[in-house]
Amino acid sequence: MPGGYMGRILFVDLSRGSIEEESPPESLYRDYIGGYGIAAKVAVERQKPGIDALGPENILGFVAGPLTASPAPYGSRYYVTAKSPLTGTWGDANGGGQFGPQMKFAGVDAIFVSGMSPRPVYLLVRDGKGEIRDAGHLWGKDSVETEQALKAEWGKEAGVACIGPAGEKLSFISGIVNEGGRLAARAGVGAVAGSKRLKAIVVLGNNEVPIADKERATLLRREYLQTLKGPAVERRRKYVTCAAPVSMAAISQTPA
Repeated sequence: MPGGYMGRILFVDLSRGSIEEESPPESLYRDYIGGYGIAAKVAVERQKPGIDALGPENILGFVAGPLTASPAPYGSRYYVTAKSPLTGTWGDANGGGQFGPQMKFAGVDAIFVSGMSPRPVYLLVRDGKGEIRDAGHLWGKDSVETEQALKAEWGKEAGVACIGPAGEKLSFISGIVNEGGRLAARAGVGAVAGSKRLKAIVVLGNNEVPIADKERATLLRREYLQTLKGPAVERRRKYVTCAAPVSMAAISQTPA
């Protein structure tokens, strides 16, 4: 398995109330680099054309790439993907903060949700294992209240990504929220979660993300951060534009 990946993906079917764990071949990670690439591959292979974006067949993905939770500066992003109810085609949104890294620490590279629950639910993922739990007590709460309630139950280290009333009411401009205001905002992904009655995903774990060349990755991180301390603004801008802070090869042994 290439460095930067946990080697585990969860497929959740809310109509059946089932969760299946898959360990993809290394070729998937090398041929479709990043969470975005994996999500596109899953959509093409497993999602029928012409489906209703707010119907049970739409696949809602929460995905993280190889740099997420690595030493790479700014390596905290995660993607939410689905067929967009706004455009009727591919939709994606990305968010920052700690949810992306915490998903990797919980032992998974991606979570794909299909189906439609008959009642509000949230998904709990602990050390690679998923559970579907009742969210009736959370339905109607805004995203801040929802996150606070779930952290009170599962601990302050838990990562929480959730929807508020806009997502529940299938607003096409609703997003997925973590950490009280970090927002995967585009493509109406919050409405897709609401259509599935998926209130939130909670991730927990202390798994270490494997790095192919940890010493090299750490060195590159230090070199990059050092450039941010200099007084020359133009020098920093040039470096950020032209240089790779941590190479893909240092993380995953994949040719950059």
